[in-house]
Amino acid sequence: MSLAAIQTYKYQAPLSGNPPIHFEVEKITLDKSCVANRSHRSDLYKIFFLEEGQGQYAVDFNEFTLKRSGLFFLSPGQVLSVEAEKVKTAYLISFNREFYCVETHGKEIACNGVLFNNVHRATFLQLQEGEETTFKHWITQIINELSNPGKAHRDLLDTYLRMLLIEALRINESHQPLPSPPQDNSSQLAADFIALVDKHFRTKRTVSEYADMLFVSPKSIAKRLKLHGHATPTELIRNRITLEAKRELRYTQKSIKEIAFDLGFDDPAYFTRYFKKAENASPQAYRDQYL
Repeated sequence: MSLAAIQTYKYQAPLSGNPPIHFEVEKITLDKSCVANRSHRSDLYKIFFLEEGQGQYAVDFNEFTLKRSGLFFLSPGQVLSVEAEKVKTAYLISFNREFYCVETHGKEIACNGVLFNNVHRATFLQLQEGEETTFKHWITQIINELSNPGKAHRDLLDTYLRMLLIEALRINESHQPLPSPPQDNSSQLAADFIALVDKHFRTKRTVSEYADMLFVSPKSIAKRLKLHGHATPTELIRNRITLEAKRELRYTQKSIKEIAFDLGFDDPAYFTRYFKKAENASPQAYRDQYL
């Protein structure tokens, strides 16, 4: 497609940062609506805000239809595929953990595991009429601050980003047909287990390994996950490994042997059996669907 303009606004991080701090906003505007087909995978956290337009998208392997206005919240490693899109105005906010760590800051506003870092479902908000105004306001504030940095520059950007996330959480809750589970110690244990699986799934495959890291018993993890509507611990571990395998098979040119080793399998044949048991198709058969 031919874009009329992409304006990029970047946070000018101190040169001493290691690893470097990343935070930027891209404003995409088109002379007229047009169609785009693409897939994008990133190592950054991303918030895609479609202010005006419509499209059909997939995050990993979950499909969504967006009408008029909405948001996607993407965590590192997730793939956003644009299957069909007619957009007039959109914004893409991207940042890394060094700028805003959702695992720590997120606990203050409960966005970790809700908006971000929930690999078992994508967070997508279809906005109702008028709800886009607040997000446009906070993004405008961010762009203004990035364009004209002043005193407490970083603190102000943190505040604007946090306000945007809080507004997203409020709208997400208002759109839910059922009340969310109480945020108690059991929900925190479930969230901590899921976060650890996402971090260590390449090297740790048993529930007992995660139980040791959390200083609880495997039964305690299973009980807390069931209480909050999750699959069993073993299923969550298997699903995370399989998800990464599907991403690699569909979106990279790596050989099946390379993918097996990257996922911690010493024996590619065992990886093939593992994948086939989960997906009812061999890795090669799965890849062939998308050729």
